[in-house]
Amino acid sequence: MEPVSGSIEGRMDNAEIPDDESFLKVETIFSKHPESPDVLDFSVVLRRYPPDEDIGGPSLAHLKGFLYQPGYLPSEEDDYFDVFDERSQHAMVAYQILVDDWNLVAKALKKDADLDELQSIAYLERLWVNPSLRGHGIALRLFREAQHVLSRPGLLVMVKAHPDSLGEDGNQKLGAYYRSEKQLRFRTISKKHEGWLVAAWQQPAANKDDESFLDLGVRENPAVDDHD
Repeated sequence: MEPVSGSIEGRMDNAEIPDDESFLKVETIFSKHPESPDVLDFSVVLRRYPPDEDIGGPSLAHLKGFLYQPGYLPSEEDDYFDVFDERSQHAMVAYQILVDDWNLVAKALKKDADLDELQSIAYLERLWVNPSLRGHGIALRLFREAQHVLSRPGLLVMVKAHPDSLGEDGNQKLGAYYRSEKQLRFRTISKKHEGWLVAAWQQPAANKDDESFLDLGVRENPAVDDHD
C-alpha cells in the first residue's frame, strides 16, 4: 500500500445535487491478514448505496491500515520488523522511527500517554477522497470513525501526512489539516520526521455530529484511487 495522502483543496464546482433516493454511508471493514494472523487489516469506506439495496457502489473515499496487538511496542529484534517490512517503505520508516527515535515519540505524546505503557499499534496507511467530494470534511470524518472503532487501552497510532502531489510545504500543510480536528489528538513527532504524526487512542470517542449516513447535497464524479 501507499502512504496516507489527502487533499485540502476546496469543493469541486462540477458536483451536482443528487435527484434520486440513493444515500452515502460510512462503513468499517476488518479482515485477518492472510500471512500474519496477529494482524487485522481495516478499511473505513464511504460508498453510495442505491435505494433499497444492500450492496454499495465503489469507494468514494477510504482510510486503510492495519492493527497489530502483540502486547508490546517494538525493540530492535522482534516480530514487528516482519509485519512492517512486508507492508511498504513508509511502514518501515514508521518502524524505524519507533526503534531509533523512541524518545521523540515519547515527547510528542507526553501530554496524552506514557509511551512505555502502550502495547499495540494502528498504522494508517492510505487516505483517499474522490476529488469531486473534497472540501466537505470527509477525510477528518474517516479519521474520527477509525478512532471510534479502533480505540482501546494501550493503542499507539501512527500516520504520515503525505499528499499525492507534493507542493511546497505539502506535508506540513496536510499535517496541520489532520491536526485541526482536536478530537483526534494527532501530535507532530519532530521536524526531523516531516509529516509524521502520532496519537494515543485509548478510549472510543464518538462525535455527536457523526452519523453513519452522510448528506452532502452533491453528486460525485467518477474517480478511482490510482494507488489502491
